[in-house]
Amino acid sequence: MLKQIENFTKEIILEAGEILIKGFRSNTTEISYKSRTDLLTNIDKASEEFLFKKVSEKFPNHTIIAEEGSFQDGKDEFVWYIDPLDATNNFAHGIPFFCISIGVYSKHLNRVVVGVIYDPIHNECYSATLGDGAKLNNQPIKVSKISDIGISMISTGFPYDKENPEKNNLKQFSVFLPQIQGIRRIGSAALDLCYLAIGRVDGFWEPELKPWDMAAGSIIVEEAGGKVTNYEGEHFDPKIPEIVASNGLIHNRLIQILQDVS
Repeated sequence: MLKQIENFTKEIILEAGEILIKGFRSNTTEISYKSRTDLLTNIDKASEEFLFKKVSEKFPNHTIIAEEGSFQDGKDEFVWYIDPLDATNNFAHGIPFFCISIGVYSKHLNRVVVGVIYDPIHNECYSATLGDGAKLNNQPIKVSKISDIGISMISTGFPYDKENPEKNNLKQFSVFLPQIQGIRRIGSAALDLCYLAIGRVDGFWEPELKPWDMAAGSIIVEEAGGKVTNYEGEHFDPKIPEIVASNGLIHNRLIQILQDVS
């Protein structure tokens, strides 16, 4: 069943990627504002409508929760978390780092079991199914082997509520920065997790995220050999709005730094 879900997700996510490509840097793209810092485009909506229709038709008994409000209340064990365009702000500004992220959660197992993330600009499709490893364009991938946090590359992001010092991530950022090689801020939590899974970065943390931001990427990291937890180092739950992910070798140090700041 899980491989069926993964294969189906790969098919529809590639089709949705064409919607994003057609809308990128296009005069037909319409931008609106959820808030001063949180943008929305008609391409987000078009991608979500397409994906929601496909999943609801294929799996009418599954729950579907999508970022822009599409919802289906299913009675089966599976919950689909869909982000039809992660990094809308990048997309709206013409910055070529954005993706579609789809994660499937099992109520029975209390964990994410399938994840697929597609970056259409770079034609990179990351995928993972529980127990089957992580892949980029169907080729196996693994996390890095960096064990010294002093030479590690870490990525993070900043919540939309930047004016709130309790949520804006600046305290953690300022403590991490002197202790590592560098920090990258890509603008997409889903891509951050993919880059971790393939070894482009060694760790990632971010607060105030939503399930559709993290679900797919979490299993891709785990199946690539990495580790994913909450800020306390405990079981990752996509419904809890925080994540710490790493290659596993620097994970305890990441947790220690976060706890020292808090």
